[in-house]
Amino acid sequence: MQVKRFHNIFDMENCGKKIGDRAIVREFIEKLAEEIDMNILEGPIIAEGLPHSPGFSVLAIIDFSHISIHTFTRQKEALIDVFSCKEYDKEKVHGLCKKYFGTKNTKIRAREVWWG
Repeated sequence: MQVKRFHNIFDMENCGKKIGDRAIVREFIEKLAEEIDMNILEGPIIAEGLPHSPGFSVLAIIDFSHISIHTFTRQKEALIDVFSCKEYDKEKVHGLCKKYFGTKNTKIRAREVWWG
């Protein structure tokens, strides 16, 4: 079976302190799923990093695939991945990333992965 796939990766640097707040990271995932019209089937599952690498790894299984985020508080980075077999508005994802974790110095590298 051939199904279209939509995959966007947002690598953020110089993020704000919110990337270290468990409740805000959870809220971000839940709001993101809502904004791109997806339903969370499982999660968000949140794992806290070890003392030498603080931050969070978060995964939500959505009705068409997944949303994940990895935060690194010491480096002020957030790596966000949205993969789906249903098309979604990547600009909404970009805007929400900036709203939740951005500062005036934040840089976001967005990559789109195409599947044939």
